Amino acid sequence: MGWTANAAWAATGPLFGARASGADGSVPVLSVTHETIAKTKKEDVCWQTIVSDRERARQQYDSQPWFVKYWKPILGGVLGGLVGYKFTRNYGEDSKKWIYPTVAGGIGVGAIAGPGMVAGAYGLGSLAYYYWPGKLPLVAAISLVGGILGDGLFELLFPDSPPKSLLEPTQPGQFLPSQQFYLETTCLPRIRVQYTESPFRVTYEYAGERRSALVRHYPGDRIALDASGRPVNELRPQP
Repeated sequence: MGWTANAAWAATGPLFGARASGADGSVPVLSVTHETIAKTKKEDVCWQTIVSDRERARQQYDSQPWFVKYWKPILGGVLGGLVGYKFTRNYGEDSKKWIYPTVAGGIGVGAIAGPGMVAGAYGLGSLAYYYWPGKLPLVAAISLVGGILGDGLFELLFPDSPPKSLLEPTQPGQFLPSQQFYLETTCLPRIRVQYTESPFRVTYEYAGERRSALVRHYPGDRIALDASGRPVNELRPQP
């Protein structure tokens, strides 16, 4: 709530400056100020807009946390590093010097290929090596097939949300088939100021104490007080 002084008048009359209370419980008015009461109210301003499926997908993607956006490459890198570490460790003490390069390479390949391809290639590759340990080309081919199948199954179980096809940038004049549009409501907060009343602030003296109060009408030279020393017609603004 705000208070803004607009104008001021000094009360005049034969009793101005007197300090004694009248028989009716009134006291002299020392000064009067005309003020304005401003009430502030918080409200939401809403409007509707039409957005395409691509705009909506971009908004959803931008609002996602960093880990949600990149959890697939992160998981793929972790699995790739573990696979590289296991393969290097299986070759004995002489291969320990290759652990870090192999793990780093596995992390990079896993982050690019994705967790589904890494898991599928490792699963079928290990199975093929168990049955045909001496046929390296066959094991490699089966591992490749396992990676393709694993990647497809993983994408089927955990599809991208939103789809990557909707996040691809478009070119001017490009034809976009099967577009969908949505009606969305957007709201923003706004503070509205209402000037509701223009009361008078009265200054007077009661029991040796200078006080002030708001009254609705111009009080004149004297103002009537109640038992507590407040104006009878005091205006108390609502919060």
